[in-house]
Amino acid sequence: MLTSPGPAAIAVIRARGAPVAAFLEQHIRTTSAIDPAAWQPGRIQRAALLDAAGDPIDDILVSVHAPAPAWDVRLHLHGNPWLVRRCAEILRAGGFSDIREEQSTLWTAADALEAEAYALLPQVLTLRGAHWLLHQVQRLRATLSALLNCGQITQLHQTCRAAADRAPLVTWFTKPLRVVLAGPPNTGKSTLANALADRVVSVVSSTPGTTRDWVEVPGEADGFPVTWLDTAGLRDSADELEQEGAGRTRQLVREANAVVMVLDVTSAPPRGFLKEHEADCPACVVLNKCDLGVSMATVRECLPPAWRSRVVHVSALARSGLDALSAVLLASAGRAVETLDLPAAFTPRQVRLLSTAATAGDVKAIHDNILQCFGGSSGCTGARPGGLQTGPAR
Repeated sequence: MLTSPGPAAIAVIRARGAPVAAFLEQHIRTTSAIDPAAWQPGRIQRAALLDAAGDPIDDILVSVHAPAPAWDVRLHLHGNPWLVRRCAEILRAGGFSDIREEQSTLWTAADALEAEAYALLPQVLTLRGAHWLLHQVQRLRATLSALLNCGQITQLHQTCRAAADRAPLVTWFTKPLRVVLAGPPNTGKSTLANALADRVVSVVSSTPGTTRDWVEVPGEADGFPVTWLDTAGLRDSADELEQEGAGRTRQLVREANAVVMVLDVTSAPPRGFLKEHEADCPACVVLNKCDLGVSMATVRECLPPAWRSRVVHVSALARSGLDALSAVLLASAGRAVETLDLPAAFTPRQVRLLSTAATAGDVKAIHDNILQCFGGSSGCTGARPGGLQTGPAR
């Protein structure tokens, strides 16, 4: 897999050996007539992947990296698991056998840091995360290279420890925040979920209690992956289904990473609801429907004191105030963006080596662990940052 899962996911299957010629002839139909024997390294063709009956099952790219007889081609598929599995079955039927390769071998890497970043990229869920990870290679490489010229043990220990301790930063982009949109019925939670998702994902109705179950919506907030959960309204009801929905909402609130409390400024302040939930600590309090020109001072005064610093004014229908919502949410969740500019380990191997360096008793031992981060050691002649090749020869 080259990318994280999703509708636009991309997977690459590498096929090598003599059976490639027959596979190209039987299962690849290019947009222009090409004799498979004429395929040369560097050639890239858009093609249809065909099943055994000759029916197309995917629109793919085929790239050639070595010609006959030592064929080496890459099939660039859409990352749907069924498509990947089906292509593998076709290849096996054509005489191929499975060999699982390290993801990093798809590109030549300058050192182990870069190779690990390439291997980690498919787990990154947003474009901002991909940019951060690739820049982190340069940032960490520059920091560790500078440490190799440092002889101050205290500084070496502190820098290595700090980089190791920042390892959880990578989870900001590989593990979505689960954020519950909660509140009384008919406050606009479903409309807000649709606005945050930028598409219709929840049924919207003026009838209270329309949402009986929760809806999970993958998305992002300022480049950080988020799963929004649109939930049933919280109120007492004689309707058994509505009671069940409210009970599930309360369970989701307990399990969530963060809660966005949604209130309607056009109705009387829900004093009973506020009193029941005043001990809760929402990451953000949305005063919704602010586009209707209603004064929000009365609602703000009724809020628990701990909530007032986290208030944002939103019109879910007009999609205004969403950036402010994201900013307050991320700040409450501890997503301090300024820390992204600091060097951070991003794999367990790096954390282990840097943690060992942070407690080593002499400069040589510290430097040796730092060199191992790049894939070398103090005993390897010429094993310096930037001069290592961990990918296959090309």
